[in-house]
Amino acid sequence: MNYRIGPKSSLLGTLMGDPHKSKDIDNARRDLHNLGIRYELHFYEDGNRLMKPAAEYTFSEANRMKFCRFVRSVQFLDGFASNLSKNVAQNDSRVVGLKSHDCHVIMQRLLPVECRSLVNKTIFSTIIKLCTFFN
Repeated sequence: MNYRIGPKSSLLGTLMGDPHKSKDIDNARRDLHNLGIRYELHFYEDGNRLMKPAAEYTFSEANRMKFCRFVRSVQFLDGFASNLSKNVAQNDSRVVGLKSHDCHVIMQRLLPVECRSLVNKTIFSTIIKLCTFFN
């Protein structure tokens, strides 16, 4: 089956640093280099390998685990949302297997609450604007 990645899951994938659901791909980084902008996101060499630096808008490993623990701990009223704790991986590092409604709930309800402590103010304000738009 082909699943289309919508804006809600791709935002979560980008924040979590998921290589399969993120829009932060290698070609986008090459475009930044060709345009001569955002130098902090350009590839750099580490020995014989090209490395892609973590973007400012992605969660660090510790913040990713905090967000997953938060998602695991949230309880909703009956019928509002599914049990999201089932969608958090065992090692608290990824959120997997979300349905469309689960992505809506995370983006509209949980991201604005938890991202305040996980990212800086400018990125948080952008996330709030996106979440408000989709709400």
